Amino acid sequence: MERERELKFSLLDPPPDDALLVDAFRGSGFALEPRGTRRQRDEYLDTPEGALRAAGVALRRREVDGVRLATLKTLGRVSGPYHERDELELPLPADGGWPATLLARAAQFAPFDPAALTPQVLLHTARRVFAVRDQGAPVAELCFDDVSARAPGEAREALFLEAELEAAPGVPQAQLEAIVARLERVVALTPSGVTKLQRAEALLALGALLE
Repeated sequence: MERERELKFSLLDPPPDDALLVDAFRGSGFALEPRGTRRQRDEYLDTPEGALRAAGVALRRREVDGVRLATLKTLGRVSGPYHERDELELPLPADGGWPATLLARAAQFAPFDPAALTPQVLLHTARRVFAVRDQGAPVAELCFDDVSARAPGEAREALFLEAELEAAPGVPQAQLEAIVARLERVVALTPSGVTKLQRAEALLALGALLE
């Protein structure tokens, strides 16, 4: 599994336009390169008993730009906005099944029957993407996510905004924090110690209580 390292933040308001974001980094050594907006559909699955959740892992099917992927993630280590976790991502087979390698790795965390997997949460995300460079070298990917979350078969919806800054291999946390310091000139960032799945589940549960 690969190691994912990122800083995560909640947003109260949508981020500014590309030009203002790019301008905030001028003269810093860093540079932002807009990469457009991706539309993602994420489906998180577990057994009815929550075997994967109990083992501290999440299983996801993603569709983005016509590509279908299967992902296994651990909860990993969280310190403030800093998240460090292991991730295995593979193409989904054409028959709609799961990659055997991914299932075998998931079973090392918790024995489960793949046939028992059922959708738990659906996320639809509009993701604005920026490449971040330092003196011309790629160091991170910055994403602003506009997320809609639903439980399968339910009309209740939770909406939230996030920002993620994911490090390229070998880039230290201090360099990510320097990028964030520049970003905070134009964006109000609230450190987030939870994953998208955790936040979606909490908001959906709160919505159910308030009905």
